[in-house]
Order: sequence, then C-alpha cells, then structure tokens
Amino acid sequence: MGTIVMVTPTLPAIFLSPSLSRRMMDFLIKLWFLLAVALYEMLMGVKIVIKGRPSLQNTSSLILANHRTRLDWLFLMSYLCRLSDIKEYRISLKYSLKKFPGAGWAMQCAGFLFLKRKWDEDKDHIANGINYFSKVKSKPQFLLFPEGTDMCHRAIKRSNDFAEKNGLPKYEYVLHPRTTGFVHFVNEMKKGKIIDSVLDVTVGYPKSLIQSELQALQGEYPEEIHFFVEDHPINTLPSSEEELGVWLKKLWERKEERLKKFYAEKMFTCEIDEKGDAGRAVQPMAERDVKVLLYKVVAFWLTFLFIVFTCLFIYPLFRIFCVIGCATYVIIGFRHGGVDNVIYTAVRHHME
Repeated sequence: MGTIVMVTPTLPAIFLSPSLSRRMMDFLIKLWFLLAVALYEMLMGVKIVIKGRPSLQNTSSLILANHRTRLDWLFLMSYLCRLSDIKEYRISLKYSLKKFPGAGWAMQCAGFLFLKRKWDEDKDHIANGINYFSKVKSKPQFLLFPEGTDMCHRAIKRSNDFAEKNGLPKYEYVLHPRTTGFVHFVNEMKKGKIIDSVLDVTVGYPKSLIQSELQALQGEYPEEIHFFVEDHPINTLPSSEEELGVWLKKLWERKEERLKKFYAEKMFTCEIDEKGDAGRAVQPMAERDVKVLLYKVVAFWLTFLFIVFTCLFIYPLFRIFCVIGCATYVIIGFRHGGVDNVIYTAVRHHME
C-alpha cells in the first residue's frame, strides 16, 4: 500500500527531474527501512552490537559482507541507521525478487540491482545502475556479497570443492569469494566518482541464527547480532584488477580468522580501536535518539494504514486509484522490465 499510495504519484518526476525523483523516492524508501529495524529490534528484541571502524558519514561506500544467512542484508540496516545514511542503502540481489508485488516494486524504485547471475547481462546492468546514481549526485551505500549466496549446505559443498580443486584451504565460517563482480563494482564506481571507501563488514551470531525469511515470518529471530566493520579508503586499495582480486581473497582470509575467534569468544575484538584512530572517529547516533526515531516511524505507519484502509472502505475513487497504481507497475514490468530500467534510461535522456 505504501508503494501504491505514496510512490506512484512520484513516478512522473522520473522524467521531469531525475535528481528530485531520487530524493523523493529515497525519503519514502527510508520509511520502510526504519520500520524493518523497528520491528526486529523493538518488537522482537534483537540486540545489535557494532565494533570496529565505520565509514565516514556523507561518503559513498561499497559494502562487502559475509553472507551467513539469507537475512544479513536486513540486519545490516541497524548499522546504517546509526552510523551511515540508510536512505542511500542499495542492495544487489536475485532477479526473481524483482517480481514480488509491492515489495518488488518498491525495490525497483529504490534502484536495487537485480542480478540474473549471467555475467554478460549483469555487468551491463550494474554499470547502468552505478552510472544512474552518479548522474543524480547520490552517495550510494552499495551492498555486495562476494560469496554470491548464503552459507547453505549446497553452497558450502561448492566452496569446498572449489578449494580442493585449486589447492586452497577449506573455510569453516565463510565461503570463498568471487572476485569478478567486486572488481567490476570498484571500477564502475571509480568511473562515476561515487566511491570513497570499501567497507568490510563481518557479521556474527553468537547465540542463535535464522537461515531464511520463513523463520522470520514465523517470529524466530536471533537474540544478538554482532557487526565488525573496517573502512578501507579507496586510495588504499590496489589499482590493477588482478591485485584487487588478490586483495579481496586476503580480506576473506582475515574474515575467516576473525570469525573463528568470534565464535570461540562470542564477541569481536576491537583490534582497530586499540591501534588508535581518533583522527577519523565516527560517532554513532545515540541509542535514545534511535529509539525515538523508530517509535516515530511505527506511529507513522500505523496512522498511514488506518487512513488507507478507511479510504478503501469509504471511497470508490480511491479503490480505482489503487487498481491503477498496481496496473502501472505491472505494465512497466512487462514493457520495460521494471521501474529501475526506466529510471536508468530516463537519466541518460535527461542528461543528453
């Protein structure tokens, strides 16, 4: 209902002013992100612990994270609402999720990168998306899982087979990363001048974890989620593609060791803080302010839903508007492959 009622009226702005359209959509998308954080932190009581060195605020980052469960992308929002800009959060995810009514439409409008896992097609789609965010002067926080998938049994077997075939160690806490997508992201973001750093995120679940969305819908959530973040300014990374690939593999070697220690001690050790880094310290949003913000977002959505369903019951014209809104996204999906493709094309025409 949020997509249909609030986002649909902003669609014409895609063609009139791509930059204004991006700002309006980002504000609305932020309301969903914060609601998700409110539901699992406040309603389900999930405790969030963040350690390490976060990225500087008002900068653009490529976020690299280990993919322990199918919901790591969701829980990472807790980091972003405290230490970054959650409205700039962009996720690379499976193409099939694009087709979900409502949620899929909202993710298209957010500019998420839907990947088919066919490199010849995906590399152009990634380039188009990054070029779009560069043109609208955005500072995106792109999330990329270099492992390609979460740590299910089949993925672990594939990773171990790959390690055995190539004479590499078998990992216990991570999968061997794929370097091609990472190198492409870095190169394209450099071209668009929208990358200030690469943020390495290590996520750990010290008590219990859930593997799938179904468990979340059934009310199962981990009691605690720990994040260790380490920001790498882009000028500290190697410049050649081959060296970038090696850099990522070494990063994952360290991540394996960090997680091994984490699951032994049930906490991350702040080795970065111990070295001293006061010159670039980033202050998180105060927990009291976070809670106030989340309460406000919950109040907004409760009010919104009450008004929307009252209007659906009372006003026939409003019901017609909602049907037209649904039809708009379906038609755009059939004709153009989704709103994301439309916004990427529109910004190119607008800039010409």
